[in-house]
Amino acid sequence: MPDRLHHRAATDEQLHVRQMHVRAVDDESRTVTGIAVPWEQPASIRDWFGDYTEQFARGAVQDSDDALLYWRHSEPIGRIVSHRDADEGWEVTARISQTPRGDEAYTLLRDGVVSSMSVGFQSITTEIDDETGDVTRTAVRVREVSLVPMPAYDGATVTSVRHRQPGTDHTPQGDPVDPEEFQRMLDTALTQERAENDRQFRALTARVGEAGGAAPVTDTRSAGQWLQALVRGDSETIEAYENLLERAYNGGVLADDGTLRPAWVGDLTRLIEDNSILSGLFSTGTLPAEGNSIEFGELDTNTVQVGVQANEGDELVYGNVKVKTRNAPVKTVGGWTSLSRQEIERSSVNMLDTHLRALAIAAGRNKNVALRAFVAALRAKRVAADKANARTTVTVTDFTKYTGWVGGIIDAAGLYEDQGLSLDVLLVDKATFKTLAVMNDTTGRPLMTVSGQGVNAVGTIAPEALGGNLAGVTVRVDPKQADGTPQFVNKLAVRAYNSPLAQLTDANIVNLTNSYSVYYYTALADEVPGGLIPVVKADPAAGA
Repeated sequence: MPDRLHHRAATDEQLHVRQMHVRAVDDESRTVTGIAVPWEQPASIRDWFGDYTEQFARGAVQDSDDALLYWRHSEPIGRIVSHRDADEGWEVTARISQTPRGDEAYTLLRDGVVSSMSVGFQSITTEIDDETGDVTRTAVRVREVSLVPMPAYDGATVTSVRHRQPGTDHTPQGDPVDPEEFQRMLDTALTQERAENDRQFRALTARVGEAGGAAPVTDTRSAGQWLQALVRGDSETIEAYENLLERAYNGGVLADDGTLRPAWVGDLTRLIEDNSILSGLFSTGTLPAEGNSIEFGELDTNTVQVGVQANEGDELVYGNVKVKTRNAPVKTVGGWTSLSRQEIERSSVNMLDTHLRALAIAAGRNKNVALRAFVAALRAKRVAADKANARTTVTVTDFTKYTGWVGGIIDAAGLYEDQGLSLDVLLVDKATFKTLAVMNDTTGRPLMTVSGQGVNAVGTIAPEALGGNLAGVTVRVDPKQADGTPQFVNKLAVRAYNSPLAQLTDANIVNLTNSYSVYYYTALADEVPGGLIPVVKADPAAGA
């Protein structure tokens, strides 16, 4: 009622955060579409202004073209590419960037694990009911839309998530993140996280109350403790295990029934991602839901040309692009171990933890070995394909001479320029890295400095970080790479498709033993072979 309302028109510089529920997932292109701000849906809010009921007036979102897509309010993973005022609310479509965090967020969205979104906004004008204190946002500026686990606005939903197959057009899209905007986000991150945690707790408590149950307690047991209780027949652990299997089979969302995921599952997943130098240098992708191979396109020939029309009416220069369709097999990688029932029930819990962690670490090591072998095979193919009139390598005759490396960098940059790619990193073996570290000028002064500015220095060496910088080019070291095999890398050269690590257990009632296994699916594809340029000491094409 008008006589009960007062208006506040001053712009609120504080960033407010509200959450919504994810409703549906589609798998056609790498975009997410949904209602970010629902119209006229009251929600209970607790923040630095206290407890109150809030809703958004129809058409309240204004001047929000520059909103970004974030992961849990901490890391940008995409841009809002379009938005409109729909009947239900403010509908947005965002494109998820092909970064490690973006790939992870897309996979969790597609699999239904992450089922919520959260909107961060600045209030422009507000109506407040003097009797009830209810707040109606009549004008807001949305700064971000984030993917988060828990919803507060159940009426605001994601309607589709689509996957875009990798292509050969690698031109960056969109504008870079504004530095001032990024700084503002950093300044308010702590406040946002505190408010989000409080809202998640209230939302979870409300859900449990509606279901008539008590608030759940996080299961913080280690993998060994959890499995030990499972083998001993603990009824609650058995029920949790069966629920976990049922959700995995049905594709259910963890928030569907309030059942908590044991913490150890995430621990093992993190282990497999640790200590991987190569995986951070190349691209990652998401495996399709089914199929024993993945199909991708590789550029075969490009004869497209553009030239001046000599005379009016003459034919223009003709050319075309040919693409080879290739397949990469999806492989299963895993291992298992077996423990006696007596050892499980009567030994220390650390014994079980040690076995499971060893399996996860071995799986991670296998992933690195496979990627290293794949890169080595691609290098060999690029060296074999080198021709005098079509170079696929660069030559540095003496690895101890700085001038030789400068020439190699210039040659590699030229090859990348022809492909429309960037020179991302120089990947070297341990022996080559040591050679770079001891390069000297004619007076004996080191050209690579470990610390400080140095004199006539051309680069830096950071042994503890297995990397450095040479003439402005980032240098990374793979200690297990074969000696004498440096190579320039663009991350699009190879794409690794890996599923999350999974665990299985089974019991043998005949000999009273329990078996445990971990596995994941993987496929490696050299989608842009020209993105890897080997460095050789002698030109393989000489005399050809």
